[in-house]
Amino acid sequence: MTVSRSEAPLIEVRSLTKHFRLPGGWLTGKRRVLHAVDDVSLQVYTGEALGIVGESGCGKTTLGRLVLRLLDPTAGQILFDGREIAKLKKSELLPLRRQMQVVFQNPQQSLSARLRVADIVAEPLRTVGGIADDQSRRRVLGLLEQVGLGAQHLDRYPHELSGGQCQRVAIARALALDPVLLVLDEPTSALDVSVQAQILNLLVDLRQRLGLTYLFISHDLGVVEHVCDRIAVMYLGKIVESGPGKEIFAAPGHPYTQALLGAIPSQMSRRGVNWLCCRVMSQVRQPAIWLSIPHPVPVGTGYLPD
Repeated sequence: MTVSRSEAPLIEVRSLTKHFRLPGGWLTGKRRVLHAVDDVSLQVYTGEALGIVGESGCGKTTLGRLVLRLLDPTAGQILFDGREIAKLKKSELLPLRRQMQVVFQNPQQSLSARLRVADIVAEPLRTVGGIADDQSRRRVLGLLEQVGLGAQHLDRYPHELSGGQCQRVAIARALALDPVLLVLDEPTSALDVSVQAQILNLLVDLRQRLGLTYLFISHDLGVVEHVCDRIAVMYLGKIVESGPGKEIFAAPGHPYTQALLGAIPSQMSRRGVNWLCCRVMSQVRQPAIWLSIPHPVPVGTGYLPD
């Protein structure tokens, strides 16, 4: 789905950096530092979906947490709707929590096992929205119906739900405060392949109906192709390539992007076979490519040229 861009981006990240100090180094006297996110700049416009893709450990989840200010940046700027939020205090961030929410990777772990579904979805309404209990139950039911669940799920516990149903509950909770931005951190990778398609279609539908903006984090380019307008490829904490999804798939410029594309059944997808079926039915061998091995303390260039 193509979305017309507004003049100013909803999210703008400028030279964003996050370093973590690693244990050890006391014998040599040298500090070891993990470069999780290294000088990243990007823009996300209102109503669009930007996909952040890369292998595990490349820094994409850290980037998402920085945008949400769940982590404090080491350096750089984060602008939300034109306002600098990188240095805001926790008390100053509270009003922004209504506008930006997150859906985590593992639905069972992101939901409290001690709470019923009604209480899980109502929690942000009570803590941030200030809505009374009698009003929140009606709102919760409407949110559950919005994600394909119903009244029969209100009094169930997470362990009584399937993985796909738990993720629907997590999405309903994220929508409770009517946010404008959703950070989706691998929202389907912990689900069965058949359930992945249902959740992805739900996310596409919600974006169209509610005008949401997505920062979609994934290691799977096939998933990102289905949901996102633009793609940014992360490698060793840096954005190595970005652009419209169609252009990235048609002519990837960076060797790492080429390797990621080689790992999905793209040719079968182009011939009209559903890519989710291809993921089950075929095994695709990645092409040989000279890439430096990811290291906690990266040195040198991001990749080795031919």
